[in-house]
Amino acid sequence: MRPRTFAAAALACTAVAVSAAGCGGHSRRTHPGTGRLSIYTSLPFAGPYAADAQAVFDGEQLALAQAGSRVNGSKVILRRLNDATAAGPTAALVAQSARAAAGDGTTIAYIGELTPGSSSASIPTLSGAGILQVSPGDSATDLAGKTFARVVPQDADEADAQLAALKKLGVKTLYLLEDRTTHGRDLAATVLQDAVSYGLGIANPLGRYGANTRALVRAIKKSRASAVLYAGSPAPAVPTIWNAISAADPTLKKMASASIIDDPSWAQTTAAARENTYLSAPGLLLHSLPRAGTQFVSDFAAAYGNRVPWASGIFGYVAMSGVLEALHSLGPRPQNARSRVALAFLRLRDLPSALGTYSIVGGQTSFRAYVFSTYHRGVAAPAYDSSLS
Repeated sequence: MRPRTFAAAALACTAVAVSAAGCGGHSRRTHPGTGRLSIYTSLPFAGPYAADAQAVFDGEQLALAQAGSRVNGSKVILRRLNDATAAGPTAALVAQSARAAAGDGTTIAYIGELTPGSSSASIPTLSGAGILQVSPGDSATDLAGKTFARVVPQDADEADAQLAALKKLGVKTLYLLEDRTTHGRDLAATVLQDAVSYGLGIANPLGRYGANTRALVRAIKKSRASAVLYAGSPAPAVPTIWNAISAADPTLKKMASASIIDDPSWAQTTAAARENTYLSAPGLLLHSLPRAGTQFVSDFAAAYGNRVPWASGIFGYVAMSGVLEALHSLGPRPQNARSRVALAFLRLRDLPSALGTYSIVGGQTSFRAYVFSTYHRGVAAPAYDSSLS
């Protein structure tokens, strides 16, 4: 299971309850009450993805703080759970998080998971308990559950965005590398299916590669492809491949999900190998954000400092804001609150947010934009987003 990388003083809004207009939030403040509700969040706070997990959690906290930590008179408590070891997320820990949330009678919603495919270990428990589950990052295409939804687009959407970007770069033929992970299979399947509609040819329709890097380099050169698309997750083998194919042909364009740089082994790539590298991540550039989004960035930086990546935190913020909106729509002390809040979220339509107006249809978000980053002086920097294409 691998995450998406979304290419910031004390929490300023926590101490004082604010209105929906304050701090860029969309949740409504309500009068104090005596009830208590819990929202659980399960994220990989340990291991290589801890920074993104913390940013998502910070976004969730900010949205809740802007609502005064109350909805319809009930106090809302955010409870965090870790679904990862030092090596990364595990299905066992994800399942444990789901059971903890389901076993708490005050649970009204659950925000998680962050990494592609990891929700498959929590959906059965949460759907069975009728608990709303909103993922801020799990993009695996085949996820489904009666109470599952996500505010991040699917892998298939990313593959189409990558193909559109390659076409924009003038690529005619690409060499496809698939790593057989959930994320890799999802991306590769869409690339193979949709490439022709973008006027792109696939040099190797099977899309797989072995451990022999020299043989891979020879095959890529023989194919005359002008770009390599890595449909996969972070792995120690990636830097070796990047270095080898770049040494053989410095002009070769290389496309991948931005999450590949989360693995510590990415530091082994050479400066030359990072040239002509294009990295995709769901989101928008700062200047493409709506007014609520730029307000969020300002508030996020004031709360956490610029060292925290707002581009990751914005998905946690949008997820929490949507959950609070669904809760608010039920009114005070509703009957069958768990099932009703799940239904309310799944029926969200044209909801304003920090990422723009979106709807949830069939558990999927209508948000589809991706940011593409390239390297400049050895540092990956956002170049453009697909909303501008």
